[in-house]
Amino acid sequence: MRQRRNRAGDGTSSGAVPSAALPALRRAAEALNAGRLDEAEHQARSVLAARPHEPAALDVLGCVALNRGRPGEALAHFERVRATRSKDPLLQFNLGEAHRQTGAPASALRHFRKAAELRPDFAEAHGQAGEMLRALGRFTEAAKAYQSALMLKPELAHCLAGFALLLVREGEFGQAVPFFEAALRATPVTMTPARAPLWANLGSARLRAGETLAGLSALAEAVACAPDQPGFPRLLARELLHLGAVPAGPRFRAVLIALFGRADVDPRLLATAAVAALRQDAAVDGLLARLAADPPRARETVAEADAVVRALLDDALFRALLAAAPIPDLGLELLLTEVRRSLLLAAREGAPPAPDLTLACALARQCFLNEYLYCTDEQEEVALAALCAGFGRAEADAGAADWRRVAIAACYLPLHRTAAARLDLAKAPPALRALVREQVEEPAQERALADSLVPLRPVRDAVSLLVQAQYEENPYPRWSRALLGTPRPLRERVHLALPHLGADEMPAVERPRVLVAGCGTGIQTMRLVQSVADASVLAVDLSRSSLAYGMRKLAEYGIGSVRHLQADILDLANLGERFDLIESFGVLHHMHEPREGLRVLSGLLAPGGLLFLGLYSEIARASVVAGRAVVAERALAPTPAGVRAGRRAVMAGAVAQPDLGMLLSPASDFWTLSECRDLIFHVEEHRFTLPGIGAMLEACGLEFLGLEPERPSDRTRFAAEHPDPAAARSPAAWHGFETRHPDTFGGTYRIWARQARQGRTGSR
Repeated sequence: MRQRRNRAGDGTSSGAVPSAALPALRRAAEALNAGRLDEAEHQARSVLAARPHEPAALDVLGCVALNRGRPGEALAHFERVRATRSKDPLLQFNLGEAHRQTGAPASALRHFRKAAELRPDFAEAHGQAGEMLRALGRFTEAAKAYQSALMLKPELAHCLAGFALLLVREGEFGQAVPFFEAALRATPVTMTPARAPLWANLGSARLRAGETLAGLSALAEAVACAPDQPGFPRLLARELLHLGAVPAGPRFRAVLIALFGRADVDPRLLATAAVAALRQDAAVDGLLARLAADPPRARETVAEADAVVRALLDDALFRALLAAAPIPDLGLELLLTEVRRSLLLAAREGAPPAPDLTLACALARQCFLNEYLYCTDEQEEVALAALCAGFGRAEADAGAADWRRVAIAACYLPLHRTAAARLDLAKAPPALRALVREQVEEPAQERALADSLVPLRPVRDAVSLLVQAQYEENPYPRWSRALLGTPRPLRERVHLALPHLGADEMPAVERPRVLVAGCGTGIQTMRLVQSVADASVLAVDLSRSSLAYGMRKLAEYGIGSVRHLQADILDLANLGERFDLIESFGVLHHMHEPREGLRVLSGLLAPGGLLFLGLYSEIARASVVAGRAVVAERALAPTPAGVRAGRRAVMAGAVAQPDLGMLLSPASDFWTLSECRDLIFHVEEHRFTLPGIGAMLEACGLEFLGLEPERPSDRTRFAAEHPDPAAARSPAAWHGFETRHPDTFGGTYRIWARQARQGRTGSR
């Protein structure tokens, strides 16, 4: 809170100001209050040239320095003024502001409190004292200071917002909402950057108060106010994951389209929200509902709704979704299967070429993202063979390539597996460049990276060999972009995950050594690098293909410090390293003996080291068990054809069997080939209950520290049902909670553990 004011001739100087200096001081103060800092400084220095200790001129220079972001310089000026005006509340306030800007909240607090003591009706001083108390963690005192300020000036925006943040901290989200709203009303609409965090905090409070659509609207306003500040788009993207309803209207749509274009946002977080926005059109919603209700009649349904289909294919939001993320919607999958077929058949030799290269390229990117999951018929297979044969003739006849046909072929096969890869792709039009990069250049990079890997030792365990083969064929998961964040010290990361732990239990290591045991295609490694600061990371996986994918993606983000190693977890006992944090998410449950894998990882922990595990929930995976039973009954092979057949069987049985219907949820791993194979075709799967996990941890010399729910609202609900903080460390308490709320963990527990300390009796 910067104070610009006219102090000349106020009668408090030590001695009268000569009349010759008064005009210059007035001009200095006027210029300061008008924001003309150069002029203010010039006038003040002209006074100081004649009177080097003139307090009013020094005061102006201090305010100029504050406004220029030079608090150290401001402090020097204000301290000279304090020698003669220590009882001036405005001076004390500015001293507080200068200390605040230098990052000294305790010193700032002393001056703000002194200002309020000298002038009890100084609302801004009370308010800034509240800000400093909140920064110092003295929340009860902060609340009282805010209340004192608001009694004097109810419209002080920063006090309203600060008091609301205290309510949020106490879990009183609904009570915080009107204070954030009042802060927005008190902040002029012209102050757009200042309004953005208010919208963001209002949105978060509304979401946690159960006001989903209003909360999303507020977060979208934050993004619209400050699109260049990455924190707001990333926050909104996180909240959109798997949401089946979004705010209506063009403003939210425009923000959503912009999110798809951001390199720091994972488009998969946006996919379900985009589908929900598209389905706000009654005609589109009706078409997709009819398709999902009667898949065998999809071709006729699409033909009957030609105008609706054309409008949807031209929709900017739909195009953005199509090219960026696998689409988790059965109706849209059936629609795109028919659109792809019509493009291919229209591109047969002698037929007119596809009219829209951009659409063909976007559809090809979608098919590459879902790993060519859509079904084909015999007519398509014949037409595709003829189309690909034509690329060989085009290669012989330089310059004869039809780029539309290349894009259509890429809707069925990656280009590096067709003769189109031998065309002069440097001549491809801009619309095709993304396809060339994704389907030709990047696979070549991955092959080279895979060839460079030297395994720790050959894999010997029979189940590990089967799992390795699966992920060599289908690296999992395929991802295009990651949600970026701000890395934090490990202790802060752990505090966010386990707020019930005491300060003495937080890791103190500044440069943690981290092992990602089973890193897959690198998305878990990327999340780790984006969440833990100054970490030295070793990423290990069975699959060379998966490692190569992850290495390429991390390099794409400029992350070159992660070491990669091909190895079986069972062989890591002799690694010769110890780690402050080991993450193994979604891995142990695919081992023949999960407990043996856990024992190995436990032995790799440094003293005080932490273990973060992702393990399947028996309760939450009933739908997966039903899907795996369908696959087993039909003896389907884990090939692309077998996965497609398994998906058709699940779709056919979904109406009669609710558990199978759950596999069609947008949150399910049903919507790409590698993920569906991992979901219901995996060669080895174990599922657990939380009491069983507690016993397994104890048998391996580990103690259960708690669970990290994916949604903050679940943590709030658990705390409401279990007021005793010790319950958060009890597998039994969490088991009871999951039994009452079986959708809590999304199928996978996020577990924290460490080596058991002496004197503890194990998990409860």
